[in-house]
Amino acid sequence: MFHFIVNPVSRSGKGLHLWKRKIEPVLISRKILYDVEFSKEHGDVTKICSKISGKSSAEKNCTIVILGGDGTLNDAVQGIKNFETVMLAYIPTGSSNDFARDMKISKSVKKCLEKILSATKPAEFDLGEVIAEKTKRKFVVSAGLGFDAAVCQKSSHSFIKRNLNKFGLGKLTYLAIALNQIIHAPKADCTVEFDNGKKLILPKFLFAASMVHRYEGGGFKFCPKANPSDGNMNLCIVNNKTVPGILFALPTAFFGLHGIFPGINLIEFSSATFKTTIPLWLHTDGEVYQKTSEITVRTFEKKLKILGI
Repeated sequence: MFHFIVNPVSRSGKGLHLWKRKIEPVLISRKILYDVEFSKEHGDVTKICSKISGKSSAEKNCTIVILGGDGTLNDAVQGIKNFETVMLAYIPTGSSNDFARDMKISKSVKKCLEKILSATKPAEFDLGEVIAEKTKRKFVVSAGLGFDAAVCQKSSHSFIKRNLNKFGLGKLTYLAIALNQIIHAPKADCTVEFDNGKKLILPKFLFAASMVHRYEGGGFKFCPKANPSDGNMNLCIVNNKTVPGILFALPTAFFGLHGIFPGINLIEFSSATFKTTIPLWLHTDGEVYQKTSEITVRTFEKKLKILGI
């Protein structure tokens, strides 16, 4: 059974159009058993997935198909109660789609649907979880503390971004906000303690991105060696850099070459605790929920089953 969850405003309001014109007609013509629900407000996707997964043990091949962006996919995994009996499938229609970028998922809705409908076995991927003072959230792609989360927070409330997205230029907003955040980043120090006993003390901390996949922020290859099926996570952590140094290094992150610069560390780990001297913004898959000064990040090996990869 295919359970479709559609974010109707994804791809600058085209989500509903894509469902009605390119997906539903195929399902009807092939007489495929399905149901569909549309998210209307924040939290809907999580509630819908919770409802579906709660009944999944009594259903053969329960597959939840997400039509949306990385944020919609993030909301979905929060609601899944039993990852053993639920498979996810993904048709990317968001503005960044870093999961799709890493997995080389086609931008064509038709091609994505064909792969999902013809797939016989899911791929298994690691799933991350971040634990903070007020929340515990899973993540598919990455969790970030500091600069990258601040950029997400500002851009999510940007009127200009919403308008530029209509013309496919939303990344210009990210760039402008990123430059502003680099210049005005709050001064903080950070201590990181890993599960293997290693400890880092980082003055002038900018951000830490804990990543299951290689890309974040619409194409920054912050962790070029990340492998979503090896049971570990990769960390990109930046500290003790001047504003000109950051501005020079940041563009190279699109190609995964930023690790050659001093103050940028790329580390593989399975669990770590981060403590900062002041509260900083925290995000999971680009969704920002709070400021915090302490988080623990950990990995669940091959927890997520994705159909059609």
